[in-house]
This record gives sequence, structure tokens and C-alpha cells, in this order.
Amino acid sequence: MPSSRTDTSAASEQPASKWRLSEEWLRFAHVEAGADREIKATGPGPHAEALRRAYLDLLKLCLCDLAGARTHSVSRATERMSGKGDVFSRELPAEELALRAKGADWPLSGLSMIGLLRLDDLQKCVESIVADGIEGDLIEAGTWRGGASILMRATLDGLGADERTLWVADSFQGLPAPDERFPEDRELDLSAIDFLAVPLEEVRSYFARFGLTEGVEFLQGFFEHTLPGLTDHSWSVVRLDGDTYESTWLGLESLYPALSVGGYLVIDDYLLIDECKDAVDDFRRAHGITEPIEEVDWNGVKWRRESDAAIEIPTEARRAAPIPELARTGERPTAPVPTLRERELESELADLRDRIEVATADAAALRASRAKRLTAFLRR
Repeated sequence: MPSSRTDTSAASEQPASKWRLSEEWLRFAHVEAGADREIKATGPGPHAEALRRAYLDLLKLCLCDLAGARTHSVSRATERMSGKGDVFSRELPAEELALRAKGADWPLSGLSMIGLLRLDDLQKCVESIVADGIEGDLIEAGTWRGGASILMRATLDGLGADERTLWVADSFQGLPAPDERFPEDRELDLSAIDFLAVPLEEVRSYFARFGLTEGVEFLQGFFEHTLPGLTDHSWSVVRLDGDTYESTWLGLESLYPALSVGGYLVIDDYLLIDECKDAVDDFRRAHGITEPIEEVDWNGVKWRRESDAAIEIPTEARRAAPIPELARTGERPTAPVPTLRERELESELADLRDRIEVATADAAALRASRAKRLTAFLRR
């Protein structure tokens, strides 16, 4: 029997400190390299297939917020600006639109972060499993605003695959703090970033906006409480976008054993986040998975399951199937994302307040010193 997660944790021992590419360096490199896919949709034709493809191409532009005249990008604030969970927005100039096309930035208004090439490939995966008659529903574990799942449901509907259900699994309140049971994540804490927390009802409203409310099941909660309860399902497409080692491992452990032969396992951030890659590599090693990993773009990968060998998960490795109360109570407040200039003004204001405080203290000390000298003079 393959070993459990706790048996494989030593397989990828973590260094004392991970080296990460800075957001600024990644942005520069992507802009210099340019877009890997033209930002445009296929025009409509007179036949149904041409209309279907034109619709999906236009949908992908809309999901990435690339259909309008302007678009804005969100970045994490530097320590100089504010705390680790704060973000700011700025307009994305024309010469930097490659960032959005490649899924290399966070869109302020878009519904997907993964860019056009990964959306293209996801569409092809869905079309392939329908054409090949691969059994099973589809699931995305880690959906943010739901963009990738919206595309999957739209692709299914355009092909008349109404019998398949799309499952959308997320906490809908951001990422949890690192779990001590997963020391691999000790240097990857995304829990403070409220921008990544999108309430369930908001995500539902985006599906409704595109007329995609049928054949969708939402699964709310942190993965350790929800995904193990899906072991009686079969899957044709599993898309994992949980970023961390823990989320990726739990997704693989709970969903991969029921992935049909011929089905696709799609993983975001494998080529960007070491913790995600380590979880995938450890799981493949532990269970003898040898199907070749295909690079989709600079960030995402996939493979198509070929082996029908059972993937046995030890009982003790399972998380509790019942869905308890969420680890965090209530929804996070949704506040507007400030602009870069507003963040800079906040920083300047904080610096000015510090200087005023110092000046006030100096003035008080000077007054006290003068009063002391005057008192001494009068006592003579």
C-alpha cells in the first residue's frame, strides 16, 4: 500500500529558507518576454461550431478583463507602504497587457487570474473528455472569483454536455493560515490577503451573470473538511489551484483516486510556487504515478491519466468527511482596493506624522529646558 502523506513529508525536506522571485522581477521579465498568446477573439461565422468558438473566445477575454478600453492590476503592498496583507491597484498600461494575457498579475475587476493560454488549454481539456466520452464530473478546488469554472461550465453547455456536473470547491474566505501538520508551508502564508477572499454569494452572482446556473454545485469550506467527502464521485477533469502544499496535497489525496482513465489533472502554480510543486512531486512518487507532466505555460501543468491502477489512500490519511463550522466565522469585509498613489500618500502621511511627533517632542523638551533655566534665573 502506498505510504501516507506523513510518510512522504521527508521526501522533500525543506531548506531553512526558500528563495523566491520578487513580484517586481517577475513583472519585468514577463513584460520583456511579451505575450505568449494574441489578445483577441475569433470572429463569428455562420455555422454553430464557429459561433461556439467565438463565444468562448469572447468569454475568455471578459473573464480576464481584456475586452474593454482599460484594465487595472492589483499588487501586494511593500513593507514601506503597509502590512503584509495589504494591496494596491494601478492601471495596466498597453505595454504591460502581456501580464494579464499570461496570467502574471491579479486583475482588479477580472474573474480569473490564470490568463488566456491556461484558459485555452482548460477549454481543450473539457472538449477532449466530452469528445472521448470520459466518464465523470468536473471539479475546481480553489476558484477565487470562479473564472476558470465559468469557462468549464460554458464549454460543457456549448457541447450539450448537460449531464455533467461542475463542482466549485473553495473556502470562499481566502486561504487558511499554515497548518503545523504541513511544515512545508511554514514560509508561505497567504491568509492575511483579503483580496483572495471572495464570498460564495458573490461567486454565484458571476455564474448567474453569464447564464450558467444549471449543473453547478458549490462546496464551501476548507479542503480538509470538504474534499474527503467526495470520494464516491468520479471525475473527468480535476483542476487544483490551492497554491500551498497542504491544499494541493489534500486535493490530490481526495480527488485523484477517482479521476477516470483519460481524465485530466490540471494544476496551477506548479512552476511558480515550490510548495505546490513539492506536493505534486511527493504525491506522484508515493503512488507510482508516471504519466508525463505537460507544461501548459510558464505557470501551469497537466497530465492525462493513463493507468487504471488503484490509488489507495490510507484511512488514517483521510480528513473528516462531515462539514463542520468554518474555521473562520463570518465573511471578511470587502473593502475597495486603494490605488498605488493612495498607498504612496498613506506612506507619506505616516512619515509626516512621525516627523510631527518627533518635532512635537523636541519642542516640548525645548520648552521644558527654557522653563527650567528661567526658574533657575529667577531664584538667584
